Amino acid sequence: MKKRNKLMALWMMCLILISSITFTACNEDEELDTNQMGSSEVTLKSFGPSPAMRGGELRFIGTNLDKVQSIDIPGAEGITEITKVSKYEIRIAIPQSAEPGYVTLNTAADKITSLTPIGYSEPITISGFSPKSAKAGATIKIEGDYLNIVEEVIFADGVHVLKADFVSQSREELEVKIPSEAQTGKIIVSDGADILSDGEYIPTWIYTEEEITLTLPTIEALNPNPVKAGESLTIKGKDFDLVAKVILPGGAEIEVSDATTQIVIEATPADIKEGTVTLVAKSGIEVLSSELKLVKPAISGVSATNVKNGEAFTINGSDLDLVTEVTFQGASVAAEEFISASESSIELVLPAIANTGVFTLNTASETSTEGESLTFAVPAVTGINPDAVKAKESITISGSNLDVVEKVIFGAVEGTIEVVTETEMTVTVPIGAVNGAITLVTLNGTEVVTTQEITINVTLPEITSITSEGPGGIITVEGIDLSLIKTIYLADADGEYTIPVTDYGTKSDTYLEFYHVEGSAKGDITPLMITVDGDEGYMPEVYCGGVDPITEATEMIMDFNVREESDWHGLDWDNWGGSYDQDVCKPLGYVILLSNPGWWIVGCNHPDPNGGWPGVNSADYVLKIDIKTETPITVNDGFSIATYIGGNAVEIPLPVKGGVIDTKGDWITIQMDISGLPNPTPASGDYGIICNNAADMDWAGLSFDNMRYDPK
Repeated sequence: MKKRNKLMALWMMCLILISSITFTACNEDEELDTNQMGSSEVTLKSFGPSPAMRGGELRFIGTNLDKVQSIDIPGAEGITEITKVSKYEIRIAIPQSAEPGYVTLNTAADKITSLTPIGYSEPITISGFSPKSAKAGATIKIEGDYLNIVEEVIFADGVHVLKADFVSQSREELEVKIPSEAQTGKIIVSDGADILSDGEYIPTWIYTEEEITLTLPTIEALNPNPVKAGESLTIKGKDFDLVAKVILPGGAEIEVSDATTQIVIEATPADIKEGTVTLVAKSGIEVLSSELKLVKPAISGVSATNVKNGEAFTINGSDLDLVTEVTFQGASVAAEEFISASESSIELVLPAIANTGVFTLNTASETSTEGESLTFAVPAVTGINPDAVKAKESITISGSNLDVVEKVIFGAVEGTIEVVTETEMTVTVPIGAVNGAITLVTLNGTEVVTTQEITINVTLPEITSITSEGPGGIITVEGIDLSLIKTIYLADADGEYTIPVTDYGTKSDTYLEFYHVEGSAKGDITPLMITVDGDEGYMPEVYCGGVDPITEATEMIMDFNVREESDWHGLDWDNWGGSYDQDVCKPLGYVILLSNPGWWIVGCNHPDPNGGWPGVNSADYVLKIDIKTETPITVNDGFSIATYIGGNAVEIPLPVKGGVIDTKGDWITIQMDISGLPNPTPASGDYGIICNNAADMDWAGLSFDNMRYDPK
């Protein structure tokens, strides 16, 4: 008997160890030993499995369990159908109504409650749903099992309906209303119950096998089509109660409410475009219409097709109130510039620079209507009086349409228009005028060459060659009748001939030397000569390159030399733009550009260790910089290079002639007015050279040196 008891105890200990893997412990302090096995006390050591399956079997391990009369599980109290395997084990079937919680064993004398709750493995299943097609707001029924533990239903695309908003819910069915934001797609039911150790929820999601098809609004008609911008548009169709907004072609958005079968837009935008109307459902799905067309202006006639710049012009037609601009060849007139405008007519002044060709009506909707081809009047010359003059004398030109003339060209130089009417104009003959026909250039660029010719009564020497030694040096002239020259003038920095030559060298009938005057223009210059008879004319152009000297009065900003660390910044400074190669430039002592510089050619915002950048009285100084080109640089429209002085840009007026910059390999000094800078000029901030290079020019070989202030 004692041997049998020992075997029984060993068997129970093995059973407990095995059960502890999948069973739940009930009293950690109690041990199932031979003394307890001989006791009459009822004890619960473990139960399981947990989580359990409803309808499945639940086992209890302990002592004297044959004395248990009933078992309570939350949601299923008073279970008396107990299978008593032995006094150490009992079993029950878990009712379908059972809920998670603590289990209680009831005996005649006591109640034994588990130390841990029972949980359930509840596989939610969906067997189907109905209806398969529905409209937002309708109720849908989902069928399956364990739907009573569903916490939310999720429609495409991410539209959640929480348990509190369910219409009904049981284990086998739940009903929910379809939200207005829901889209066609599969339905998800979620228990919302999985909890990670950090407290975040990862719910179990069960998908329906089929998709639910949700009703969308449909567009049946647009009325009217075409529609006139600014007028009413009606959209007809079905299920417009699902529409959140309308997007018109062109981008205008209109919020929608209380619509069913039609949406009325009382006034379409002035800039509505042709294209598709978009209905945006509350679900976010977009529904597109057929193409919406627009009413366009129509032209029935114009006041004339042979027209004149500056005169009134009338366009007749229909829907002309849509026109925001009339475009002519070379010019346009905006609606606010019209003399008058209505639905049936537009009156305007023809632009001075408009040219022959077709005109076009444009609207805010970016539609256009092409009009007739217009022929603009050109001047006709019937006479020139006198037909033989000297430079600076006046002539009278007679003819028609002379009031559209902007320039009168005598060979290659432009005269000065003094008085002009439609039939007559007075013009001062310029110095440098030559014998022959005159060219009239109109406001719109049309050129008319006269059949009449003019004779310029001047006696000027014939110049066969001219050379220069540079600024301050000798200019040598060779030719015939050079002894006729009495006075020579050079242009100043503004291009005015105010500087007389006072220093001459050798003079003869075929050879003449004179000295370039310091302070006069450099680069390509054209000296003005006056003869002993008072006749005036220009010498051929000559290149007079060179730089202004650096004196004790010069305030140097950047000389681009390599300096000691304690001195001015040179070529070893910031170099923000990376537009030159320092290894190439340092031995040279100046900046030579690469092919396409960036915004900053060179730049620095560090103060000089000796006290900062020089600050001068901007009214008393000018800014200078020396430049050189290795080869001619072709310029494009929009180019600009400027110095930066304390964060202020001062444009560098590069010498452009014939579309190129060319110093013929020589250095020249460019002078800039700084009267617009603060006074005194800034002594801190960004300094350097910048390039507005939108035209994408090739700047290779353009060099800069000695950015400085000099007294005026």
